[in-house]
Amino acid sequence: MTANPMSGVPSTSGRRWQLVDMLRGIAVLLVLFRHHQTGGPLQVFGWMGVDLFFVLSGFLVSGLIFDEYRRTRTFLGTRFLIRRGFKIYPSFYAFILLSPVAMALTGKKMSVLNYVAEVFFIQNYFTGVWFHTWSLAVEEHFYFALVIIASILIVRKVRFNLRSMIIACIILSLFFLGLRMASWLERPALFGTHFVATHLRMDSLLGGVLLAALHRYRPEPFLQFFRNHRWLLVFGIVLLLLPTLLEPFGSFIMITFGLSGVYLAGTLAVGLAVTATPLPDDHPVQRWWVRPVSWVGGISYNTYLWHLFVLMTVGLVTTQIGLRGTVAEFVIYALLSIAVGFLATRIIERPFLHWRERWFPARSRP
Repeated sequence: MTANPMSGVPSTSGRRWQLVDMLRGIAVLLVLFRHHQTGGPLQVFGWMGVDLFFVLSGFLVSGLIFDEYRRTRTFLGTRFLIRRGFKIYPSFYAFILLSPVAMALTGKKMSVLNYVAEVFFIQNYFTGVWFHTWSLAVEEHFYFALVIIASILIVRKVRFNLRSMIIACIILSLFFLGLRMASWLERPALFGTHFVATHLRMDSLLGGVLLAALHRYRPEPFLQFFRNHRWLLVFGIVLLLLPTLLEPFGSFIMITFGLSGVYLAGTLAVGLAVTATPLPDDHPVQRWWVRPVSWVGGISYNTYLWHLFVLMTVGLVTTQIGLRGTVAEFVIYALLSIAVGFLATRIIERPFLHWRERWFPARSRP
């Protein structure tokens, strides 16, 4: 590692980081389209929003670990998990506490075991209450695995080697791809076995981890690569997505090479966002696209968390007034999901983040 650990690292705040928030916004909007029948092509392919979230999580969370180590030469894993807990758990458990209300309104019966699966983040292996929280389980498992691995390497004073990390990420990605292939060949794809299991999806976050390492440890080559090859990389994203766009959901190609292509495409998209030159404030694209979508990205976690609760509630009303399954219902559901995401962020998430910074300030920044 370098003697001056924080020199030359591109900023992870301000206008440039707004484009990363824009990707979060795009991801959650894709999910909103995915879960409504009027979404058209975006309903078919909106599940990719979750994979974009995975890549972003890998990049952002591992970046915090790299920053802490580069600044302090240590890493406090327990403290790191506590900080993540202040971000994730308050909104999530508030959501789970209110879930019986939605179930009662819609007449759905859930056992205690369904709630146990949610509470302990094992709902991607055992049936939980909600259809979408499996992705939170994958991320939670990733956080713990990443912290354990980082803590072991730092305690054992293993010297960081970027080349070795690149090789390890490639080998692990091929390993997880092989697992998906073997699982599909053993039994053709089922959503509950092939699409949501952590051991078949962990490589979705590896691209983000590798991107964060390059961003921190090779800042100049990182910046030049993405800025000098922007259009080639955009073309590469299109090519990487083709197997998924052309193959039906659940097919062998889609579940195996298709998912790997989606992860790599997401990795390139994040790299392009991080290295893009921000537009002027008065530019129409900045004003009418980047700014509003990035604002949605800032509340994307709570919007994602609550959107099916909102959809179920809205459905009770739209069924009575004859708007069930219409574009009007989608607009109501999407706007209310964003509104609830905003309120949950303000009322639940932000107070806990304030307490987090007061009691457990970040060690990854001055």
